[in-house]
Amino acid sequence: MNIKKWMWEITTISVVCVLLLNPELVSLALFVDAVGLDIFLLLIEVQLVAVSGYYFHTWFKPILMPFYRCLLKVDPYFFIPTKDSVGKYPMILCHVVPFLMLLIIGVTVAKPVIDIA
Repeated sequence: MNIKKWMWEITTISVVCVLLLNPELVSLALFVDAVGLDIFLLLIEVQLVAVSGYYFHTWFKPILMPFYRCLLKVDPYFFIPTKDSVGKYPMILCHVVPFLMLLIIGVTVAKPVIDIA
């Protein structure tokens, strides 16, 4: 017997039993029992992603865009790569951290002077 499937069945039964304790949530318990707990959690996750994406694009992105433009002017190696380029070249994520590439280039190019005398 598959332990993962067994755990999902036990979790689904326990969630449905807890929901059945409250008479106002009987319809929700029947819905969770009909579609399964994994599909129900997936539906909740999709809603959370949609709402957070909406708030990010309408509230946070307009606030963060001036900082992004300022970083583009100050740091020549800073940019946010696309998902496809990250999939092909994961090391490109070093460019997402501001001033990291300048620090790496500065450390590798500038060598300290060691005076032994």
